[in-house]
Amino acid sequence: MQLFLPSVLLALLAIAIIFAVMPNLSPLVIVAMSAIILVAGTYHHFRTFWNEYQQSTWQNNLKLFAPGIMLAVILVYLLVAIGSFFTGGSVPVPSLPNAELPSAESATNPVTSAINSTMNTVNSAINTVANTASSAANSVANSIGLNAKNNSAKNNGVTRSVLATV
Repeated sequence: MQLFLPSVLLALLAIAIIFAVMPNLSPLVIVAMSAIILVAGTYHHFRTFWNEYQQSTWQNNLKLFAPGIMLAVILVYLLVAIGSFFTGGSVPVPSLPNAELPSAESATNPVTSAINSTMNTVNSAINTVANTASSAANSVANSIGLNAKNNSAKNNGVTRSVLATV
């Protein structure tokens, strides 16, 4: 048996293209190339073996058994479909991993740490203002006599309107 070098060269070239170029292409390009190659191969096959397809007669015997084959296939399909209702199958749902983000204090980027310190300062200022406003509102409410005892005295149980408690 003789080794034909052009076919080996063609095989090596095909391997190089498959491993070097194909992974970098998009799936759409790969599907389009596969469809084109499939159509070209089918056309070449039919053109080459057209005489064999014309002279082939073994399929004629299957015409007698076609209804039986179709009924058998349909019956098997129906039995499998009906059987699948009684198997009690369940769909496995994988649990999602916990998404743990690093804390903002562990930032190594100077810009991120500057933003983090600024946000901490703003948050503490907002909390201070909110606490001051809340304590002022409570002191005003206590000074004019609006407290929970007076509101509950006006609201004799559950009412249908917020205005009934005022």
